[in-house]
Amino acid sequence: MNLPKLPRDIIRPEDEPGRDKELWQPNWKCFCCHDTGTVQPYLVRMVIDGYRWESDKIPVCQNPSCIAASGISQGLEPYLDYRLDAAICQQLDLIDRDGWRETLRNANQRLNTQALAQKMNLRQRDRSSTEEMEARQRHASAREGWGSEAQSEEERQWLVGRNAE
Repeated sequence: MNLPKLPRDIIRPEDEPGRDKELWQPNWKCFCCHDTGTVQPYLVRMVIDGYRWESDKIPVCQNPSCIAASGISQGLEPYLDYRLDAAICQQLDLIDRDGWRETLRNANQRLNTQALAQKMNLRQRDRSSTEEMEARQRHASAREGWGSEAQSEEERQWLVGRNAE
């Protein structure tokens, strides 16, 4: 019986061989609060020294272009901090946007470096896990000097002469 041959149907197209992988992009509009309405703790620490999210009041995002804070429950009022004004939140938004741009630049550079290394690689295939482990062990032994002990009298004499120089 002759069955038809069907092409593969890959679930995640980005996993296809030879296809460039897309870098994850955040989908939030406000980088100050990531559309949660409360300023991200790592950003708050830039403004409030020693800030601890588990025990301090929660700073509310005041970024004028952000509407997420309107969704915060009214019952949380005693736990909210409104001291970060619009100007501060806008600055924090810009800082985090710049951080994402830098992250993307670094990731693209890393991907480009890996692709170049792969093109220049003389191996026909990637190392197996066993080959990778052996290579790491050889590298560690060379770096740490393992196995560099003289195995014969001739080697001992050569090492002594080399160390004397």
